[in-house]
Amino acid sequence: MKKLSLSIKALAIASTMFFASCSNLLNVEPRQSIDSATALSTQEALEAAVSGVYDRLQALRMYGRDFIALPEALSDNGRATNKSGRLQAEYQNQPNAHFTAGTWQLSYAAINQINLILDNAPKVNMPAATRNNIEGQALFLRALIYHNLMRAYAYDPGAIVTQNSRGGVPLALTPILGSDQIEKLSRAPIDAVYAQIYKDLDDAIVKLATTPNSRAPFYATRAAAEALYSRVALHRRDYANVVRFADAALSRGVGTFVTNAQYVASWRAAIHPESIFELQYVTAENLGVNEALQTTYTTLLAVGDRSRTGGFGDLVPTADLLNIMQAEGNDVRRQLYELGTTGRGTAEIECTKFMGKGGQPNLDNIPVIRVSEVILNRAEAYAMQNNDALALADLNRIRNRAGLPSVTLSGAALLEEILKQRRIELAFEGDRWFTLKRLGRDIVKAPPVQTVPFIDFRILAPIPVREIQANPNLQQNFGY
Repeated sequence: MKKLSLSIKALAIASTMFFASCSNLLNVEPRQSIDSATALSTQEALEAAVSGVYDRLQALRMYGRDFIALPEALSDNGRATNKSGRLQAEYQNQPNAHFTAGTWQLSYAAINQINLILDNAPKVNMPAATRNNIEGQALFLRALIYHNLMRAYAYDPGAIVTQNSRGGVPLALTPILGSDQIEKLSRAPIDAVYAQIYKDLDDAIVKLATTPNSRAPFYATRAAAEALYSRVALHRRDYANVVRFADAALSRGVGTFVTNAQYVASWRAAIHPESIFELQYVTAENLGVNEALQTTYTTLLAVGDRSRTGGFGDLVPTADLLNIMQAEGNDVRRQLYELGTTGRGTAEIECTKFMGKGGQPNLDNIPVIRVSEVILNRAEAYAMQNNDALALADLNRIRNRAGLPSVTLSGAALLEEILKQRRIELAFEGDRWFTLKRLGRDIVKAPPVQTVPFIDFRILAPIPVREIQANPNLQQNFGY
């Protein structure tokens, strides 16, 4: 994300992890070499360092593919076609086919960079509003990354297999500059990690209070922090705060709930109009034909063009997802699923949400938090609070926009309809696996792939073996 001319991609620590012993901890050079003692001594350097964190989120093992595609492959939404062999193991839920060492390592490298920013920002002479903005973005990003780590490697509050649980993830809050400062941290309790995420978001909301909405959706804003809070609170089953922060986020004027007529076009726009927070990619950051989201999801080079072959179409919607989408007919969201080409073998119905920004294949921005998700978060929270009237209002807002009639439901039936609409609305955006996991539900797969019971160890990703071997205080997840 080339937001500033100065890019501190590695920032003197460019490490894979910072609480495991690593002989080459400092060997990776930053794009522009900066001495660690003075790297963050100016406003410009701090702003560049924040941009470097956004940049890390774009990586293949983060939002470039894995945090979007893997939750679909691991769950009941995606079926691997085996056209390139990619995501086949994840679709089959094979042991160790999950979030990888790269996800863990990139996450903690970004967290350390954030910790350095937060440690140095108070020491730099700059306007208070600028300092608040820098610190607010850093806190938002740390909360986002820690929540993603928890979703991948730990159980969610209220959905814990007690005999299998080894706690949360290590809470690293102190910056390090060299291998002599590495701490061999143990896993913090699940509640402790969530408490820290809440604290980071509480602080981010205060510090981003004066950040203008014009910086959205590519930079963190108060609305982005509040929207993320609604997501985190939903995972924590803290329904009062889901409602509170969903209300707040939706009141800020960041992101527009598009109409039925605009719905398909919103996925073809340069910036998704519903995005409250979106990762921006420029041409030089194209992930290419092998593993970008466009090539992962479709063989089409452009929408409607079956005369040329584009990507591999490694992951397509399951029959179950298509059936529930088509059950009531005239659902506008079905228009984002199109028959692919025969250039890669059998033509399949494919998801076309990511089809190359500006006509550039395999170059797409990634909506991380959309208005629709926040509405669905609130609908579920209302249903769990037995507030059927308000839950129905949010549910029918999603249904009506899709072209479906209003429904009148209550209790368990209302909750199931909200979850069904969530599944359809957020399909192939990286939500489904995490929704089933936080609810403690089995992953029901179509034969020949076997259903994954919630009590199965494969619900959690393995912590990288390298980290376990290097840190005797770090306990591996059960079953690995």
